[in-house]
Parts: sequence; C-alpha cells; structure tokens
Amino acid sequence: TSSGSTAVPIAQTAIGGLLMLSRPFLAWAESQRRSAWEPREGRPPADLATETLVVFGLGAIGREIARLGRALGLHVIGVRRSPRAEGDPVDEMVTPAALAEVLPRANWLALACPLTDETRGVIDAAAIAALAEGARILNVARGEVIDQEAMIAALRAGHLGGAYLDVTTPEPLPPDSPLWTLPNVIISPHNSAVAS
Repeated sequence: TSSGSTAVPIAQTAIGGLLMLSRPFLAWAESQRRSAWEPREGRPPADLATETLVVFGLGAIGREIARLGRALGLHVIGVRRSPRAEGDPVDEMVTPAALAEVLPRANWLALACPLTDETRGVIDAAAIAALAEGARILNVARGEVIDQEAMIAALRAGHLGGAYLDVTTPEPLPPDSPLWTLPNVIISPHNSAVAS
C-alpha cells in the first residue's frame, strides 16, 4: 500500500495555505495584478507563535501538518481517538468527544481526517460558531466533513477569517459557488498531493 506516501506534499500545501492566510498575501496579489503599490494599513496580523492550531485527524497527513505547525511556533492540539504516543508532534491531544472543548481556542482548524460515518458533517454550524472569532479553516480531508453552507455564511459574516480548501462539496466545485469569489478563500482542485 502507498498509504501516507502523499502526506508530505499535502501537509506542505496546507501549511502554504496557512501562511498565505496568516499574512495579507491575497490582498498583495490582487494589488500586484493591478500594478498597484498598496501597503496594507491597520491592525497587523498576529504572530503565529501566539496562535493555536487544532488538527482533526492525526494520521500521516495530520501528523505532518502538526509537525510543520509546531516548527512555525504554533501551539498544536491534536484530535484523534487513540491517546497521545511518544513522538506525536503535538502540545496537547484530545479525543473527538472533546473537540467542542478545544474549538474556542482554535485560531486555525486543520481537517485531515478520513470521511466516515462519525466524521461526516462533524464540523457543523455549531462547531463553526464555537471557533475563535477570525479563525481559519484548512481542509485537506473531504468536503463532506464540513457543513459547507455554514462555512460560507461564517466567512461572509466575518466570524471565519478565511479558508484553504483542497476539497469541496461537490467536486468539481460549480462555477456559481460563492467560494470562488470570497476574498479570503483559497481553493485548490483536490490537487494538494501533486509532487514529482
């Protein structure tokens, strides 16, 4: 089996999305397309070393996301059924039953779990509302893990600060989906594993 063979490029892509959303890269890119020199004013972005990353699913991909997150200085909370083991690259570990308790602490929520009966729709409107104000979501799991309409509503309302989505519901994402045009959303076409 090649299980886990794409974990590194997927995790690197997710962390790339995190870095783009953590700084005003999307706004800078839009300014560049217009050949406009527009320094960003106002409240500066938070230092990642002051933020918390919750990683839901600590298989090969989730572990690599957690490892890279810690390398960036993030406080990492892992979520999986089995207890913490030696070498797990997390600062804390909780079970899925305790997910609701850690969501309010999450500045970043990385979804790297398999799609099962238990994970389908696990990030519903209530879970999204429980996230810290301005939290960002990174989804490299499956689109069905999250209530996409609730996520769109939270992005529009400003409760969510952004999202990197490698997966959506449905796939391909229809051209009329608002996800394409929301200014704080990055979409890759279920392609985060691409590597030579």
